[in-house]
Formats: sequence, structure tokens, C-alpha cells
Amino acid sequence: MKQVNIGLKASFHYFVFFIIALLLSGCQPKVYLMPTPIGYDKDSMAFFELSEAKKEGNFLYTLYATNRNPFEISYNYNKYSIFPSNSLRLGYVIHRVGDEDMSWEDLRKESLTEKRSTNLLIEKIEFMEMAHYDLTGDMTQDPDPERDFFNMINQELDKMYNKDILVYVHGANCNFYRATAQGAQYFHFTGHNSVVLTFSWPSAENILKYKTDVLHAKQTVPAFARLIEILAKNTKAKNINILAYSAGAQVVSPGLAYLRDMYPDIKPETLKKRFRIGEVYLAAPDSNFAPFIDRYMKFKDIVERTTINLNQYDKVLRISAIQNGISRLGRPNINELTEEERLAIVEALQKDKLDLLNVGDSEALKLGGAHDSWYNHPWVSNDLLLLMLFNASPEERGLEKYELGNGATGYFFPKNYDQIIREILEAEQDEFLQKLQQ
Repeated sequence: MKQVNIGLKASFHYFVFFIIALLLSGCQPKVYLMPTPIGYDKDSMAFFELSEAKKEGNFLYTLYATNRNPFEISYNYNKYSIFPSNSLRLGYVIHRVGDEDMSWEDLRKESLTEKRSTNLLIEKIEFMEMAHYDLTGDMTQDPDPERDFFNMINQELDKMYNKDILVYVHGANCNFYRATAQGAQYFHFTGHNSVVLTFSWPSAENILKYKTDVLHAKQTVPAFARLIEILAKNTKAKNINILAYSAGAQVVSPGLAYLRDMYPDIKPETLKKRFRIGEVYLAAPDSNFAPFIDRYMKFKDIVERTTINLNQYDKVLRISAIQNGISRLGRPNINELTEEERLAIVEALQKDKLDLLNVGDSEALKLGGAHDSWYNHPWVSNDLLLLMLFNASPEERGLEKYELGNGATGYFFPKNYDQIIREILEAEQDEFLQKLQQ
């Protein structure tokens, strides 16, 4: 009997371990519509009344690009694998928010309510690949087979008040659904006034395979650089804005430096005009801190502005620093820098359009060790939308400046930000909207 009990206990422990491993490796949580940004909690929010884009029912229309290798046969409505390829594939994806019978007005009202009656699940309904590039081929030729994709983008830009494209780059442990659903929720809170494209790089979709994600992110860098080049060449977007979340910064920062290195003999002002890269927002960036300095020095003159959302108490980035043996850009350790690197970053903060947004030390946010403030905290998401939609400066967005030393400054959220931002939106909303038409 004792041997039987021991066997049962061992079996039970094995079963528990198996279930935990299964949950960690195979299950990707569903995406629910993020909390209402603080400035959006009034039914009079004008952004939702501007666009001529589709507003039938509760559907969200966005684009995607991926360098994931496709399956020969789609499995369980999943077309793309976790492995990198030498191809760049582009298409559109449609998500639905909430119940099937929810109307546009119902969605608008419920999504702008601070205390919702129910969680609004975002479900992938349809997606279609429309364009395919061989990254080893000649990328300078006109993409005749892909022209329909870019015609679609340009037609959507004609309808939108916001003439920019937003490229969203997800973090580690993220499958195609979660990545595109996160991009879709951002699209919704632009009032359906932006063209949003999610770049789905080949994450291993497993929290236990973080090192694989790091490797795949590194292999993805050329594909990301080519994506920005392709969008700039084939669309009439006024600006291409970039939002990188967590390990997405491992793709974006070196990707922008790679893009600059592709054209060493061309002046940065020429490349800036050619690529039209506007805002670059690194949200809780899970990338090596010190190497970012050199990369930033390469790409800073071909982008309009770079914002780093950091939190020194971020629990995810603390673990990542231990795994990588170096502090993360979103939770930096200044002592890791050489004197030359310190001087370079101080000078950049003094002179360049490099903004540090210190969400961790913004006491009113009460973030603690949170890693997801860009979409999960109503103040931070509101600030991000004002930045991306209107290219508003930190001061125009109601943020407060603080001194870092040696003339360098950063920004944080004041305690009464909720009051300040409502006053700004009430007084300046017409001026903000005019910026979209300039």
C-alpha cells in the first residue's frame, strides 16, 4: 500500500507539472479591449466622429506584416509558424469586439465607459495574405503583384483624418492572434482614424523559450528594416510611426540602426525625408541598455522623435536582466555605461528629440512592478495616443519635466494629470484635430 501511495503521489506531482508546463507553453491568453484612456471617458469624444472609414458593427480592420515561415497547411486557423523565414508577408486582419450582435454605437458607448458592464473580448474573424517579398531578392523593383495591397493602404489613408501609419511590434511569448489583437485595440481608440499595421515577428510563443525569442528577434532585424523601407516607398503616409512593446525593442532599435547602415553614403536628412519615420515609442523596452546608445546614435537623425517608457520597478524586466546579464532599456542601470556612453546619452537628452517618460516614479500611477502600462493604464495609454495621433510634445500632453542632472531632463505624470488632461482636451481639441489635416 505504501508503494502504491508513493506511486500515486509521484503521478500526481508529474500531472501537476505537466499541466503547468502545458499552460506555460501552449496557451496564449485571450485579448480583451484595454481600459478606456482617461481623456476618452466622455460620449462627446470627437475622434470617433471624424473618420469616413468602415464602422459597420463591431469590427476592427488592421494590417499585418510577418517574417514567420508559413505552414504548408494551415492548422487550427493558424497560418504562420514560430520560425523565421527570408520572406516578408503582408495582408489584412479583421477582429470583432464583444458579442456578434453588438452595433457600432453599442461598441462606442461601452468602450468609452470607465466601468464596463462586461469584458470586451477581441476575436480574430478573418485574415488574408496579399503580398509576399523575398528578402534575398531585389527590393528596389516596383512590386507589381503586391500593388493591390498598397492601393488598399492608400485608399484607407484617403479616408482617415490621421494620415500616418502606425507599425506595432509586439513583445516575447506572443502568437499571431495576440499580436494583431493588441494592434487592433490601439486602432479602436484612435476612433478608427489610423492605419495600423502589426509586425508579427516569430516569437516562440512560450514563456520558457525566451532565449529562442531573443535569437529570432535578432534574425528579424533585416526584415523589419525592409518593412519600413517598403512602406515608405509604396504608400503616401505622411509619417510612419513605430510602437515597440517589451522585446519588440530588440527588433526595432537595431532595425532602425540597420536601416541607417544600409545607406552609409547618403546624408541623414535625405534618409529622414525618404523614410518619413515620425514617432518611435519604446514601451517597457526589453533590450540591452548599453548597446542602445550606439544604435540610437546611428538612427537618431533619421527619425523625428524617440520616447522611452521606463519603470525601474518593472518585475518582468528585472527577471530579464538576470537572464541576459545586463540591465534592460526600460529598467536601466546607469553604472553599466562607460563615461563616453554617459556623456553621449546626456547630450542626446539635452539636444535631441529623445524623451524619457518615467512611469515608474510617477507616484500617481501606482504602477508598482507593472510591465504593460502603455495599454493597461488609462493615463499612459491616453498620453501615447496624443503623441502618436498629434505628434504632441510632452508639455502639450500635460506631462511634468524633472531634472536628471547635467542639463538632461525627463518627464513624469503629475498627480493631477486626470484634471490637467481633461482641461487640455477641452481647450485644445480643435487645435489637435487641425494638426491631423496639416
